[in-house]
Amino acid sequence: MSDHSNASEVVIVGGGIYGTSLAYQLALAGKTVTLLEAGEIAGGASGGPGERGVRANGRDLRELPVCAIAQGLWATYQQTFEGGVGYRRLGGLQVYDVSYGHREHEVLGRMAANAAAQSMLGTPSEVLTRDQALAREPELSPAIVGAIYCPNDGVGDHTFATRQFAKEAAKAGAIIRTGAKVSEIVHTKSTATGVKLESGEIVPVGDRLVIVANAGAEALLKPVLKPHELGPIWNLMPQMLYVSNPLNKTINHLLSHAHRRLAVKQVPDGTLMLSGGAHVAYTPEGLWKGSLSAMTQNVTDAVQTFPFIDNSTFLKADASRVETVSVDHIPLIGQAEGLANMIYGYGWSGHGFAISLGFTKLFAEWIQTGVKPEALDPFSPMRFHRPAEILAAAPLGRVAA
Repeated sequence: MSDHSNASEVVIVGGGIYGTSLAYQLALAGKTVTLLEAGEIAGGASGGPGERGVRANGRDLRELPVCAIAQGLWATYQQTFEGGVGYRRLGGLQVYDVSYGHREHEVLGRMAANAAAQSMLGTPSEVLTRDQALAREPELSPAIVGAIYCPNDGVGDHTFATRQFAKEAAKAGAIIRTGAKVSEIVHTKSTATGVKLESGEIVPVGDRLVIVANAGAEALLKPVLKPHELGPIWNLMPQMLYVSNPLNKTINHLLSHAHRRLAVKQVPDGTLMLSGGAHVAYTPEGLWKGSLSAMTQNVTDAVQTFPFIDNSTFLKADASRVETVSVDHIPLIGQAEGLANMIYGYGWSGHGFAISLGFTKLFAEWIQTGVKPEALDPFSPMRFHRPAEILAAAPLGRVAA
């Protein structure tokens, strides 16, 4: 433990949904907490216009147990926070059609298997026939062959939710500092003792340092982690499109597609939000650069799924938020071998908002008990390095005649 008398027990770097919800949970549990955010709360991937999906449907199977925890907490906080957290449980549909090169029986088999796996791992899922899916979403293309229905899926106003958690964390006693960009982790041989801000100020660390700064995490972590504690990641700029709804149609669920990179949401004012598709470029000046080809791909996928969208007009595009993606599209979560009091999580891969509350609940348990929850094991960076160790330990030898 740091000998700084004014050190918070826990210092959190990153003011997105992960940092703010963790700060709230720890402060509520009686920990002294300081959260440091480089810009403004929800200024990164946890902010921006529209809503984000809170879905289990189509998610990586390794994330589903954590997702189940998160979905319960979204409903709880919507009820218990004054003003809620902007969460709406609509139910989710992932629709299936027969894409080129596939056969209907294999598509239906895959759909049934995915629904069964999701249910086994804590997220109730039901297979719908084509007619059942069209009864729920009459505007869907009749080319679909079925869908998976997840009653616990929904949507959330990510900017509002992140700011609500920051507000509640402050009410519970956490110190929330914005405009406090961390440039370096300060440490002795085996302990993180503080973090240095760009201003030169050293913020002391007590029991734990938590790095959840997403796009900014790797630059902070590389100087203090060993190579096998990191994983292959890259940054991208997801594009969200907003189109009008002149026919006043209604989309009843959070809608995704099994074969297309598509998510469709109807935000409360009736506007349609199209996301999950092609991304855009990022300039050296830090500005996003729009792309007509990316927009065309996104709109085409949407129209093929909901033909009525062809009557819509373009309203705006937003691709202003950097997202960090791991090569297998699940996060990197670990504890530094060389700094026993530092834990980290990043690489949320564009779908981390939905599962954030599950992960931060597990982080809070880890910090309070000192024992890493088993549910976090699949997200260790060692998943990229351990197979190589196994192969090195068992080289191929000569086969006996």
